[in-house]
Amino acid sequence: MTNLLLEQYARYKKTALERSPYSCLLNADIQLNPHQINAFCAALQALKTGGIILADEVGLGKTIEAGLVLKYVIQSGAKRVLIALPATLRKQWEVELDEKFGIRATILDRFLVEKDYHATKSMLCDNPDPQIVLVSYDYSSKLMRRFPTVKWDLIIIDEAHNLRNVFHGTKRAKNLFDLSKGIPKVLLTATPLQNSLTDLHGLVSFIDPRIFGSEKVFSKRYVEGQDYSDLKSELAPVLYRTLRKDVSKYMNFRKRECRTVDFKLSQDEVTLYMQVNAFLKKDVLYSIPTANRGLVTLVIRKLLASSSFALIETFEVLRSRLEKLYEGTKSADAQEGFDLFWEYVEDEISDDDFDASDDEDTAYQKQLIQNEIDEVSSIIETAGCIKQNAKIAALKTALHTAFEYQEKGGIPQKVVVFTESKRTQKYIAQELRKNGYAEEDILLFNGDFDDAMTKEIYRAWQVKNFGKTNYGRSVEYKHAIVDYFKHHAKILVVTDTGSEGLNLQFCNTVINYDLPWNPQKIEQRIGRCHRYGQEHDVVAINLLNTENEADRRVYDILARKFELFDGVFGASDKALGTLESGISFEKMVLEIYQSCNTAAEFKKAFDKLDRTIEARRNKKASQLRSLLLVESSESKGQALDKTKEDIDRYLREVEYWAAIPDEDELEGVPCYLRIDNWGDAQFGGHGLLFIGVFCDGQIPLFPVLLLCDENGEYIDFTEEDILSVIEQADDYDIHYFHPTDAEMGVFYSVYERLTREMSQKYLKDAENIMAYNRRKVENWIEIQTEQLNLQIAEASEELRALNFQSALAKAFLEKLDIKKKAEEKKKQLLKLQESFHQKVSQIHGDGEATISEFNKQFEIHPFLVPKVVLKY
Repeated sequence: MTNLLLEQYARYKKTALERSPYSCLLNADIQLNPHQINAFCAALQALKTGGIILADEVGLGKTIEAGLVLKYVIQSGAKRVLIALPATLRKQWEVELDEKFGIRATILDRFLVEKDYHATKSMLCDNPDPQIVLVSYDYSSKLMRRFPTVKWDLIIIDEAHNLRNVFHGTKRAKNLFDLSKGIPKVLLTATPLQNSLTDLHGLVSFIDPRIFGSEKVFSKRYVEGQDYSDLKSELAPVLYRTLRKDVSKYMNFRKRECRTVDFKLSQDEVTLYMQVNAFLKKDVLYSIPTANRGLVTLVIRKLLASSSFALIETFEVLRSRLEKLYEGTKSADAQEGFDLFWEYVEDEISDDDFDASDDEDTAYQKQLIQNEIDEVSSIIETAGCIKQNAKIAALKTALHTAFEYQEKGGIPQKVVVFTESKRTQKYIAQELRKNGYAEEDILLFNGDFDDAMTKEIYRAWQVKNFGKTNYGRSVEYKHAIVDYFKHHAKILVVTDTGSEGLNLQFCNTVINYDLPWNPQKIEQRIGRCHRYGQEHDVVAINLLNTENEADRRVYDILARKFELFDGVFGASDKALGTLESGISFEKMVLEIYQSCNTAAEFKKAFDKLDRTIEARRNKKASQLRSLLLVESSESKGQALDKTKEDIDRYLREVEYWAAIPDEDELEGVPCYLRIDNWGDAQFGGHGLLFIGVFCDGQIPLFPVLLLCDENGEYIDFTEEDILSVIEQADDYDIHYFHPTDAEMGVFYSVYERLTREMSQKYLKDAENIMAYNRRKVENWIEIQTEQLNLQIAEASEELRALNFQSALAKAFLEKLDIKKKAEEKKKQLLKLQESFHQKVSQIHGDGEATISEFNKQFEIHPFLVPKVVLKY
């Protein structure tokens, strides 16, 4: 049965539902989590005043939040969006945006743009459809310069902490900062603060440099004074953060626990360790380029901890270099095979992270080179004599324990084994097959696609997924590997490089065959399995040479200080933020291995490192981290509960109104209708029902459904109350009617009051935004004035210092020179003082003009359309 009143209201209600931010949840292939919706809504609000930093802890789905923002701004008319991120994440984002939100994005780099410049120009400058572009940090500013006429509606920056040193670090951060001023931004990072307030200054400056002003003023205000109360209020509108503990009610995080399997090196392995250790500690090594010595030493120590088999090919490369040097080849030309080393090095590490100097371009002393050739050959020989590593027995024990535990618990028998070396990876597979594991039980993956088994798995996956979207070879290979591991194999032996982008929440056990010194890398390893969707507690098994004091202490620090292996949430950001990066910790550990020889020296060095880490977890660090949390966990929980209710209500409304047909619109505005024998029974009296929409010009803002009595006084019924009544209305009882003059008087009175109140309601929503913008600009005025005062104070102090130097100077010419400088400084000071009030006046004028221009966007042309006036 049709319902005339519902159908008329449905026109406006459906439009409002479509315009709601919650509409982005429809047709999105995501699980609805309230904290992500809250972050999404906070971002939409913040975009009106410059943008936001979404800083949820690891694993809470910041990419989902950004995807919702992206979907909404596209629905709202955005045409050009630039997403800047680490190059390795571009493909992953492309896939997720398409699969989860139906958004097609384009990866661009210098090669692709220059290969077909005109096609790219047409896409960015001429195509009327929305264009979402994925670019690396380095190429983001280059692309903006290459196409300067493109008007970007939004910029999203993933892993934004990489750009926090905008005023001191790499040019890529400063270039993007300079070119993106005034463009709304969403920054994503789990670690916006790593114990340095300047991190926050850099990131917030990307959103709006007026919030904190210059670094000098920021330092004066917050760093020196350590008064964080004002800082927290300034951060609140531009930084949104949720902790994992806040959302445990909605997201079922499993625990993680740690187990260790100890082993002892064989005598041959001990000999090899001693040989390599002594070799690496030599003052002069011809086999390693001096400029790369820190990096190569780090790699060799990683391989030493991995397996003797990985070491052999490494030292063969070194021997080849030595032989070329012996024959007279220049150092720079004797680099063949050194690519082997760089695959073990983090993308973020550069030679600058280590002390480096160039090789001396001198004639090499052949005897010294020959001695080193002999030493390297001896290491290769010792390694070659080792047919089995003691650690492999520990791995077999760990696998047996893991499978036994899984079988008892009814858990799928799956284990991921991590190693840093491809050679070790092959050795592990060989040994496990010898131990009775079937060929199909063991799967290897390291990011290469050239072995026969990987190719066969990929071909089978292609057949299984024929006709589905093609995301490129590398992504599809990873999908194939994950699918095979989930349904067929029991053991996945994978390198860190190969594991990028693998989601393995169906597997609950991780074995670290070799343990990286970078805590963030360990967290990433365990996070492949310990992630949202994991149904079982995750077990991390580490193989530990307990006879090696240094190895034991490194493990102890990783477990205790970085909290990597135990608990519900794993490594908290509190732990991972203790050092500025895992790389710096890696470097510290390497220095200890290189510089210490005795047990006492190792103990002293590791005790010092322990204290350094503890100092960075002190009360002050905790106080700084609290800056990021605007509300308590209890308050956050209540907000999430309300959001859950709002989402459920919205989805119910969408379903309800989808069932109401779109019939022809009634003629006339308003259309006067009457319903007989209804008011007393339904509302206990007589009056008017208004159905309409409040507009800004021709743009509908929100629907209007209102009851009033015969005198035009509002009746306090909610939308839900009114709808439940008009659902019962029979169209046969509804008739057109002509209102009397008295009824028209009541109608106009209600209309004017309603128009006024609707306008106030709209402006009230905008008032908070305008008030925040005014506070921000007024704060900027204060900062600029403070900057002028600082300049005067600095010039005054420099003049005082020059006068003091002049008084102390004995030599006539020296005194004359200082006096000349003092006179120049005095002129500069007077100029600053004389122009002070003029500059302050100009700053105030600019600020007020900025506020006025900003407020214009909220000026509306209010118009209430009363489509139906029903007399009851």
